Amino acid sequence: MLRLIEQIGSFAGLAAFIGLAVFALLSFAHGRDIRRLRDWAGSAPERDTERKEATSSIAAQRAEELRRLEESRTAEREAINQREERRRRREAGLPELTRRERLRAQASGLGERLADPRYLAGLFVVVVLIGGGVAYALLSGSDEGGGRHGKQAAAKMQPSEVEVTVLNGTAVPGLAATYGDKVEGKGFKLGAVTNSSSSFSESVVMFTRGHAPEARQVAKQLGISKLQLMTGEIESVSAGAKVAVIVGEDNAAASG
Repeated sequence: MLRLIEQIGSFAGLAAFIGLAVFALLSFAHGRDIRRLRDWAGSAPERDTERKEATSSIAAQRAEELRRLEESRTAEREAINQREERRRRREAGLPELTRRERLRAQASGLGERLADPRYLAGLFVVVVLIGGGVAYALLSGSDEGGGRHGKQAAAKMQPSEVEVTVLNGTAVPGLAATYGDKVEGKGFKLGAVTNSSSSFSESVVMFTRGHAPEARQVAKQLGISKLQLMTGEIESVSAGAKVAVIVGEDNAAASG
């Protein structure tokens, strides 16, 4: 009897051990499943956001496809209507295109040409050439007008109305006085007669801006070919005269 109890107890202990092992294994699997379920439930908002984004992207693509399809159908209908309208106009003996359509086609062609860099470069060159020509014409006309006005003013001007300063631009003494006598002899009003602080190898008639006609008349009477605007140095010793004669080395020997 005791032996039987011992055998039964051994089998019961073995069964309990096996049951405990199975229970531990099932508990471990159950805990793992619970953790997975919790992780899956925690990521639900992210999955929902991803699903919404994917749905929105697909909806936007679909809407774009529908829009393009509708535009294609509309363009096709318009092309069919235009062909039918042109056929009707041909049968009626009218031009295929209306005036508005011709203008629209010309504007479209102009826009395409403007998009071409070569056409823009050519247009730029043409504009520059035209602008340069206009500027040259205006300047030439201005110069010619000033020349005519200067000649008319010189013709009306009396020598006695022109004050002339005479400067000696050489080391020869008394040269300014000699030319001063010539200036007075030609009827001009003699201004200051003095020496120049700089030497001049060539005689010159200088004038202030706007008094070129008087200077030309003085130069012509004295036989001096060179004219130029008056420098600050000469103007400072001209005592207000608008024309100054500077006698250079080229006329020093003749005067001596």
